[in-house]
Amino acid sequence: MELIKRGHEVTVITTDPEFRNDTAPKNLREIDIHDMSYNVWKDFSLTVTGKEEDLTNQISAFAKIIHNLFEQLMSVKDVQDLIYDKKQQFDLILLEAFFVPVLGFTHIFKAPTILVSTFGTIIGNYEIMGAPTLPTLYHHNFRQRLYNLNYWEKVTELYQYFRFRYIFSSNEEKCNKLIKSVFGPDTPSLSVLKNDVDLLLLNIHPIWEGNYPVPPNVIHMGGLHQTPPKKLPKDLQEYLDTSQNGVIYFSLGTNVLPSSLSQEKMKIFENVFSQLPYNVIWKWDSDDKTVKSKNIKIYKWLPQSDILRHPNVKLFITQGGLQSTDESITAGVPLIGIPMLGDQWYNTEKYVHHKIGIKLSLEKLTENQLKNAITEVIEDKR
Repeated sequence: MELIKRGHEVTVITTDPEFRNDTAPKNLREIDIHDMSYNVWKDFSLTVTGKEEDLTNQISAFAKIIHNLFEQLMSVKDVQDLIYDKKQQFDLILLEAFFVPVLGFTHIFKAPTILVSTFGTIIGNYEIMGAPTLPTLYHHNFRQRLYNLNYWEKVTELYQYFRFRYIFSSNEEKCNKLIKSVFGPDTPSLSVLKNDVDLLLLNIHPIWEGNYPVPPNVIHMGGLHQTPPKKLPKDLQEYLDTSQNGVIYFSLGTNVLPSSLSQEKMKIFENVFSQLPYNVIWKWDSDDKTVKSKNIKIYKWLPQSDILRHPNVKLFITQGGLQSTDESITAGVPLIGIPMLGDQWYNTEKYVHHKIGIKLSLEKLTENQLKNAITEVIEDKR
């Protein structure tokens, strides 16, 4: 928005347009791919069960989604008009760091290119910028174990690293054929196009990422998504204000659908919550979830960062997403992390290491384990 305010002509391909019904500023053009993108992503949640071995399947599914999403994106008429308009020129290109095939835009527009990651890097991002990528020394964010590893755990993590590299490399070969069909037969391979990247912006704090040497063209912008406090909706404000014993906030984020998880496991949470002296705010992905306990309130959508800032919130039970972690640290709320996909094992390992929370396994979770963890975190005075 700052570029628009300063008078720049901006074209954005977006899943969530900022403006509707011709209300956008004259110097902003938004190409809406919301429905197409969400339809491609909707089956991804089916790969999530809370098992550690899910991660490889998730990486494979993620790679396929990148290919399929790019293929469908290139069939959108407004995108095609953009590509084949010989008069179209840009002074700067900003691209999603995960969505590598869109580097084809650098070939046709010949402009300085910035990669932007909404959280940390995936395997390969740092290589583009010339940073060292020694997997035994520098942790990538798909690692599931970070500290005090025994020999077998080290071998397992190294094997996983090379397995993930193979998955991404194989997908790039498929994407190379696709980008040539879209941008022209003279389009270089992705390995060559990566050399055109000038800057990498990461929405992660360097402290959280760890001791990782990077060149000057890598900039950490952790907390970029966080906004100033806003007033809570009246019902939430009253519920939080009147919760004399405090409130537990429970959300598994946007990419994990509680309704698709084991309902036996979800029942564990309900049973434990009903035994606690605290009120509970529980984010659920559908409107049909009902609970008998009076101390539990179910919501489909919640202003998470503003809830976490309320002084009566004593604990955040989360899947361990990076942005949720950022918001909880900002608010000073301790965490129980239950990792289920992507970088969440990495993040929840750091909860324990930095002594800001506890890590639990959904697959092995019991009522006693959950209840003890809640008691330990809330009563810990550190």
